[in-house]
Amino acid sequence: MAAEIQILTRDGQEFTEVKEGLARILVPFSAKDAANKKLSEVEEQQKVFYNPIQQFNRDLTVLAIKAYGQEALAKRRSSNIDRAAKRKRDKADAGGGRPTKQEKVAETTEGVTAIADVAEKDKTATNGAGLGDKPGPRFTILDALSATGLRALRYAQELPFVTSVTANDLSPSAVEAIKRNAQHNGVESKVNATSGDARAHMYSLLTREEPDDQTKGKHHNKKLPRTNQKYDVIDLDPYGTAATFFDAAINAVRDDGGLLCVTCTDSGVWASHGYPEKTFALYGGVPVKGFFSHEVGLRLILHGLASTGARYGLAIEPLLSLSIDYYVRIFVRVRKSPAQVKFLSGKTMVVYNCDQGCGAWETQFLVRNKKATNKSGKGVFYKHGLSMAPTADRMCKECGSKMHLAGPMYGGRLHSPDFIKKILDDLPNTPDDIYGTKPRIEGMLTTALEELLPPPNDELESSREDEFAAIEPYPFFFHPSSLAGSIHCICPDEDSFRGALRHMGYQVTRSHCKPGSIKTNAPWSVVWHIMREWVRQKAPVNISKITEHSPAYTLLQLGKKDETVNENGEDAVDKKEVVFDKKLGRDSSKPGLIRQMSVNNSDGISADTGTADASSSIKPENIIFISKPSQDNGKPDTHDIFSLEQELGEHGPSFKLSRTPVANVPQPLLDEFSAGGLPEYLQSGPSRHVHVVVSTGSGTGLSLKFYNSILQPVLESWGVRPLDPSADSSGWSKPSTYNLVVTRDADSVRNFARDLSRNSQDTIQHTVVLLSGDGGVVEMLNGKAPVDGSNREANLPLIAMLPLGTGNALFYSLHKTVKTATGSPEPSGLVQSLRTLFKGKAASLPSFKADFTAGSRIISYTDPDEGDSGAAEAKGHADAVSHLYGAIVASYGFHSQLVWESDTPEYRKHGDKRFGMVAQELLKESHAYNASVDLATKDGSRRQTLKRDRHAYILATVVSNLEKTFTISPSSKPLDGKLRLVHFAPVSGEKTMEIMMAAYGGGKHVGMKWTTEDGVEEKVGYDEAEVVKITTQEEDARWRKVCIDGTIVELPQGGSMTVQTEDKPHLQVLVDKSVVG
Repeated sequence: MAAEIQILTRDGQEFTEVKEGLARILVPFSAKDAANKKLSEVEEQQKVFYNPIQQFNRDLTVLAIKAYGQEALAKRRSSNIDRAAKRKRDKADAGGGRPTKQEKVAETTEGVTAIADVAEKDKTATNGAGLGDKPGPRFTILDALSATGLRALRYAQELPFVTSVTANDLSPSAVEAIKRNAQHNGVESKVNATSGDARAHMYSLLTREEPDDQTKGKHHNKKLPRTNQKYDVIDLDPYGTAATFFDAAINAVRDDGGLLCVTCTDSGVWASHGYPEKTFALYGGVPVKGFFSHEVGLRLILHGLASTGARYGLAIEPLLSLSIDYYVRIFVRVRKSPAQVKFLSGKTMVVYNCDQGCGAWETQFLVRNKKATNKSGKGVFYKHGLSMAPTADRMCKECGSKMHLAGPMYGGRLHSPDFIKKILDDLPNTPDDIYGTKPRIEGMLTTALEELLPPPNDELESSREDEFAAIEPYPFFFHPSSLAGSIHCICPDEDSFRGALRHMGYQVTRSHCKPGSIKTNAPWSVVWHIMREWVRQKAPVNISKITEHSPAYTLLQLGKKDETVNENGEDAVDKKEVVFDKKLGRDSSKPGLIRQMSVNNSDGISADTGTADASSSIKPENIIFISKPSQDNGKPDTHDIFSLEQELGEHGPSFKLSRTPVANVPQPLLDEFSAGGLPEYLQSGPSRHVHVVVSTGSGTGLSLKFYNSILQPVLESWGVRPLDPSADSSGWSKPSTYNLVVTRDADSVRNFARDLSRNSQDTIQHTVVLLSGDGGVVEMLNGKAPVDGSNREANLPLIAMLPLGTGNALFYSLHKTVKTATGSPEPSGLVQSLRTLFKGKAASLPSFKADFTAGSRIISYTDPDEGDSGAAEAKGHADAVSHLYGAIVASYGFHSQLVWESDTPEYRKHGDKRFGMVAQELLKESHAYNASVDLATKDGSRRQTLKRDRHAYILATVVSNLEKTFTISPSSKPLDGKLRLVHFAPVSGEKTMEIMMAAYGGGKHVGMKWTTEDGVEEKVGYDEAEVVKITTQEEDARWRKVCIDGTIVELPQGGSMTVQTEDKPHLQVLVDKSVVG
């Protein structure tokens, strides 16, 4: 292991060197500790000292400071020249044309002109004013929370005009690391390491300022510029919020246009509606619930900065404000301008948001900055007045749902176009090896520049204060999939939607915050008119399933009489023509390219277009399938490669489907990924019906997004399209179609399964493509009626799983043994599921039956109605339950309690992270569950009762994994159908966590042994059985919950659950061909 890593020794301590840009940092390293570890494990440990994900942030910041610094120094040069010329004129006037002393204009190494008085009596007066022996103008940066000093090192070496960088950190060990790294880079004379609270350091600059009254004394040399000890640039890059540093930083940066760089990583606060009270405390505003929450987060943080500065007469100018992955990065210029501060209230707004209905919003500014003509009729001025009453009603005017309030927040522009252009213009001149994230920087900045829509025309003459009053006229954005979800229709493609808006005369762009977003100056009435026309022209909905008073009912204007005139007597919006012009909607021409290919399993597939700058890389692990083009292009060696890329961020994954025409695809790739045609089980006809079920409530709610952006286009590439939603079951036999089902509530999948069973015929087979988690399969299992007869197994519904739930235990267990023929890296679960969908094989799905004693009931959490206390409450899902079928686990104890208590609406929005959050609380209690456990064979030939009556964990399973990396039953193989029991006695929370973590290590928890305080030897039990019976003796109903594949059943006191494997299958499942041979 040590031989793979270069080790440096300094002062008897071992280090490795990490290079980024021109900087090199030393990271503590122990060859002894790393000897038995993999390289990837060592690199993961090093992330404590160096986070490669933040390189984009650091690269961008260097380039931003460079653009700012060049402009700032150029302005100072111009100002110095003007001052020198004025002084020379003044002296000439006072002395009859003869100056009293000699002056010269000295050009510094940076090209910045400084005035140097060479008269002997004034030499001492120039000291401290930046005019003495220093070769250039003073330009200083504060890296307030420096850690290893990487940012400071890069600023010192990559920005030649920087004279000093102060690297501050609260930790003395971090300061030592900064000094060590500065010496290692040879910039110890330029990087000054300080230790202490960053706020105290920044506030201390106020004590060094020269008081105004001293500058007015008669002995003050007015020829010299006033000493400015404040920093030109302050960089705040904390872990979490930067709000606690706002006040100190505003006071410590130059007030004549200093630059403040701010990072906030607490997106769970400013981009989530879960903690409005904390958002208000930190940033002075309340967040929104909606697709555009990250732009709101940017505006809340800018509001915090602007309101902080306003108290001191300081105004901010946002130069660049970006939402990146899980954090924001903001660059603002700070100026002393009481006149500009007066406009802040008129640039501060609140938002009324329809977050439970259609997603529409309305904005309102707190004060009106109104432009008016002077009484003389010459010139204009601004007056500030109170705003009118709310611009929105309590109920949304588009769909009738309740509106919620957010803000106050900053309502001005997020970016300066000139600043962005300056960075982009310089980007081609920056070395690729120093700025490794250049392509992403270019893409992000280009998108940010494009998102600026021009404001409405101003009929009054221009004024110098127009810049102070400028607001963002069209804030926020939406995604067509959100609109489609509101009216339960198929999502329009982006080009068609943009084309419709442009055809009607509106402007359309996008936001950098979210892929696929649409930002427009069209009002909501026009947006919903376009969606109604989409439904009418392209994607009809089943009106019979839309209930009255629902948002969809109102948005689709069902039951509304035809009206041709609106309230103002003008032609109604609904009468305007809508044309879905894809060509008009495309932002730029994207010609297809025929690429020559070569494969490298580690670096991906090089797809060369034949030009020096037009190459791309398709990674083998992202390939879904390879097909021949649908139309003959005259190139017999050309194939289309379909691939899926996923980007993970704090605000959730984004998906990108690519269809790349490629020439001369390597044969190993063709052998593994070629799709000869659409498989028979996806072809609808008289003997087979194909259904696509989109479970909108699964996991973190990504199913509909994945269908719209990935699955629907892939199926369309095969010529397969969804049926008209108004079609009944008689249309399911239509070739090249599928029945699309988008769930509306928790019972939708089970109701669909029941309808399928009722309408099914012996001669018809059903394929169900399920965009869901494990719960969707379980609902299908429990919703369908038993199938009897000699042809029983052939007529079982075939389930194809696309894992869009939280744990996706069944999918990962069934595909655990899948290996790639080319030895390429393991694909993501979604890529593997699409491979299986188009090249899989049907197999019987093993299952079990859980029987419950009388008095048992299914329970679930329900989201409280608006106006209630806000706490979710338990509600009986059914009066009673006698049995359930399962395909994954049946548990009692810690596992079932964890599933139950983490299933509140508030916890579910955190995805799989919610389990860890709830586990911490349960581990503190470490409850000992009172129950008896019996194991047996079905024929009764073997019986066993566990000796203990107190338990921590009891889990029976027919799968190997509960999550992709959590192996609960290492002996379980895909489709083997054997029931295995994992169990152990009550232990401390720490021991429980130790056992659980061992399961993440490939199932190493099995066989773990320990000795209790009483000297009793215990271990993790692992037994195979056909029947498991658990009888609870708990008095408190809280501890009588059992879990069957995520469904929670509350047993009565003394009640039991009996689990046994099923001899005959109830469903078929699509798996990789390697699983079944």
